[in-house]
Amino acid sequence: MRSRFLTSLALAALFTPLMVTPVAASDSRLGGVEIRAPWTRPAAAGMTGVGYMVIANTGKTPLRLVSAESPAARMVSLHQSVQTNGVSSMRPVTEGLAIAPGAQVALAPGGYHLMLMGLTQAQTAGGKTPLTLVFGGGRRLQVELVVRASAPTPGEQAAPHHH
Repeated sequence: MRSRFLTSLALAALFTPLMVTPVAASDSRLGGVEIRAPWTRPAAAGMTGVGYMVIANTGKTPLRLVSAESPAARMVSLHQSVQTNGVSSMRPVTEGLAIAPGAQVALAPGGYHLMLMGLTQAQTAGGKTPLTLVFGGGRRLQVELVVRASAPTPGEQAAPHHH
């Protein structure tokens, strides 16, 4: 009986990376893609929201975030904030965001971020906003952005815990 249990446990561990599974309170994983500490700021319906997170490529091949979508917004697009001669501006990232094997990219204030345009409902503190990340090859990963007033602390952005 014990060996059957251990075999089942080993098989579950082997196939878990192939499925979409939550790995921490709001973190997600799909194969070699890990999403850590996804969050957004409160915003009123009809306004523009933001999406922040860390995208880690734990796999052996490059990956590219090509788009995102959400039922909570009319449109979602990837942008980058840049400073040129002391002037901040935002630029759309039209070629997607490449993440090398073993690397991670932070979507954070002042850098890369998702714009959730035309929010269909208010994003209130403590709530969650559904988001689907679309990667090259058509891989899709469902994420929930936690609505909070400020960025997670470094301890909250730690590597995901396996359940």
